Amino acid sequence: MKKILIGAFIVALMATFYWLIPHLNKTSNGPILYAISSDGVIYKIDPMTCDACPILDPPGLSGVGILDLVVLPNGNILVQTIDGLRLYDPPNPDPIWSGNIAYGGSILAPNGLVYLSQAGNTPGLSVYDPATNNVTFIGNWPPNIIVNEFFYQGGILYANGVEGPPPFMQRIIQVDLNNPELSTIVVMNPPFSTNGGMTNNGYNTSIISSSILRQYDVSNNTYTTLCTLPAGMNGLTDLPTGVTEAPCLCITFTGTVSNQTFNVCVPGSVTVPYNNDATLDGNDILRYILFSDLNDTLGSILVQSSSATIPFNPAIMQTGVTYYLATLAGNNQGGNVDLSDPCLDVSNTAAQVIWRPSPSVLLSVANP
Repeated sequence: MKKILIGAFIVALMATFYWLIPHLNKTSNGPILYAISSDGVIYKIDPMTCDACPILDPPGLSGVGILDLVVLPNGNILVQTIDGLRLYDPPNPDPIWSGNIAYGGSILAPNGLVYLSQAGNTPGLSVYDPATNNVTFIGNWPPNIIVNEFFYQGGILYANGVEGPPPFMQRIIQVDLNNPELSTIVVMNPPFSTNGGMTNNGYNTSIISSSILRQYDVSNNTYTTLCTLPAGMNGLTDLPTGVTEAPCLCITFTGTVSNQTFNVCVPGSVTVPYNNDATLDGNDILRYILFSDLNDTLGSILVQSSSATIPFNPAIMQTGVTYYLATLAGNNQGGNVDLSDPCLDVSNTAAQVIWRPSPSVLLSVANP
């Protein structure tokens, strides 16, 4: 739920023409995870597909030192930084409450309270009450134990931590909520690294590579690889049942295309006059498209190309017909842009091209 993640992106607001497809937000049929970057940008992740998009970009979090985050039952987001707690009510980017004690890990309990792991001179377990914003210290961890992350599995609260003195060794701990000092080590050498996050049902990015989402099973100390996230997105927490997922900020901007008209003799090619000014999120790709209907851009795409140069294809194109050239950006789906991406973007202008048949000359004389 913390540490090194990808940096924040600048939100690009672009003008739309009558043929531009609006950004839509869809709801996943599976679990939703939230993540936070080292710059304080909060993302949502679909662990079934690894689709990720930013949902909140609070000012003032960049460079503070992000430690963790947790989503509350009312949809508010509690962020832990080295300067203390900050509570957000999306889409409001400004904190509605703050505290000045640093906590390294957090988990939402079934009773609606939030358990926090406190480090520093008094490492131990605390509990946060969302109804009052009060934090109460419960008790110390066992000697030489530092807890980083929490996760529920099979109805039991576990913690991912380390045992010292140095060299610190990774441990999985079963948490005693009444007396944290009686918490017990249940797995001696789990396959975790020092960076990454972990959340309920074993979802984690702290095994081997923080850009790969895996699912850990504490009962047999094994994991299953699920999919690859955008590089560095390793902070995780759960979206509680019944909480509506936040819409994507949709920072994807496909860039601009110069409004030019081309007349090309077959079998010549045309180059999309792209201005190389896209802003893409971590799992987006840019494609050059040729389409035939300004009123149905996506429905009339004939070519999606990774190259700006598009050749004439007599199997799908005709001479004397006006076609349009643009750029398209969105999630990668088998090498093409996923047209169902909720943050799909199309360039706000299109160039035109007409392929002309090659000229021919017929010579005739009365007396050869």
